[in-house]
Amino acid sequence: MRLSPRPLSFLLAALCVGSLPAQDDLRDKITRADGKVLTGRVQTPFAKDEVVLLQGGKRVRVPRAEIASTDLLADRIREFCERRIKQKDSPKAQWFLVDWARSHELPALARAQAMLLALDDDAHEQAHEFLGHKKSGKNWLWELDGRFVTREALETAITKKPLDLVGERFVLRCDAGLRTNLAALLDLEYLAVVFFAQFGEALQLHEVLQPIQVIANRDVDAFQKWGFRPLPYYAPPPHGDVARTFYAGPAPIRPQKLFFVGTEALLYRTLIGDVDKRDDRDRVCAWLEVGLGMLMENTMDGPAGYAAPGPLRAQDLQALQALGRGFRINTLLHLPMYSGFYLMDDTATAIHWSAATMFVAWLLDPDNDPKTREPFLTFVVAALRDKKGDSSSAFDQAMGKRIEDLEEPWMKWLAKKAGY
Repeated sequence: MRLSPRPLSFLLAALCVGSLPAQDDLRDKITRADGKVLTGRVQTPFAKDEVVLLQGGKRVRVPRAEIASTDLLADRIREFCERRIKQKDSPKAQWFLVDWARSHELPALARAQAMLLALDDDAHEQAHEFLGHKKSGKNWLWELDGRFVTREALETAITKKPLDLVGERFVLRCDAGLRTNLAALLDLEYLAVVFFAQFGEALQLHEVLQPIQVIANRDVDAFQKWGFRPLPYYAPPPHGDVARTFYAGPAPIRPQKLFFVGTEALLYRTLIGDVDKRDDRDRVCAWLEVGLGMLMENTMDGPAGYAAPGPLRAQDLQALQALGRGFRINTLLHLPMYSGFYLMDDTATAIHWSAATMFVAWLLDPDNDPKTREPFLTFVVAALRDKKGDSSSAFDQAMGKRIEDLEEPWMKWLAKKAGY
């Protein structure tokens, strides 16, 4: 994980475990049938035959048949995030989660939770004391580079020297709005939980063993654009491994397309890996990455810091309108990421985004008859993990029929969703 120069000292305690190299992190535990306990980090939590455990620089392979039980960090993160959402209206329960996270070896999440509570309620003495703040009259002072300052001074310092907010699977760099960005970090942490729950087993995802960097700029002027218009994006390795977004509007709830770029980053970290491409405009399978990312963007919803999965919202009529403009679904398969989704700000580009989103949503709908979800997930593995990309033959083979044959049932599904 890359940190900003001279990081603010009050964050150092959160870095102690969350940023450990994978081989030095021993928070996962596997108990074998013979009673022996192995520690490390499980890289392949969904593997059926054997689990790969990273341990002291070694890769230890443990057959599933020899495992009696597991105590995984991923399960503790899931429980923490689910408790936060379920008990979001109970201040007492929210504070209890700080101690729960600390006692379950999640110090970065404990600190993020305590900071959010302190920012929401300056009179929350327990949260301030947990963070090491000092009382000055009726106010609490926050530590900044070895000295204690007011919250206002801290917020001003962030605009001049961006800081990193560290979680377990994400680290978010911000240049303003400490409370809003802490909420965004916690939203990303739950996004990862939901992502693994929905796709982990089917796609045989790997664990995120080092936090993914997300840079959230305070406004579009500070945002490093990718192309001619400001639009959030993810730069995959070897070109970056960083997601970039920004805040828009006078009172933004969370960064633009936060769950979209978070999902793209998760896809590369857990399934795709590094890609050997000539430049950062290339992608393994653009429509698939956009569609999966926007599916999560359009299903994660809720107050800032407490987003949770829900039904697909904002049914976009652009995809329906596209059908009357001569758009055909087979053209979606070979759209390049840059020119197809980012270069222009026009109706055709909006149609590409809508079509990718709604086509993926339809393919994953478990109520389709005949079934499409399982064959589609087979294609996702072939396209992304096996690097077959936007191959039409790979898609047709996985689905058991040509993509052209799926256009009519997809149109009917769209019409039903739009209430036609």
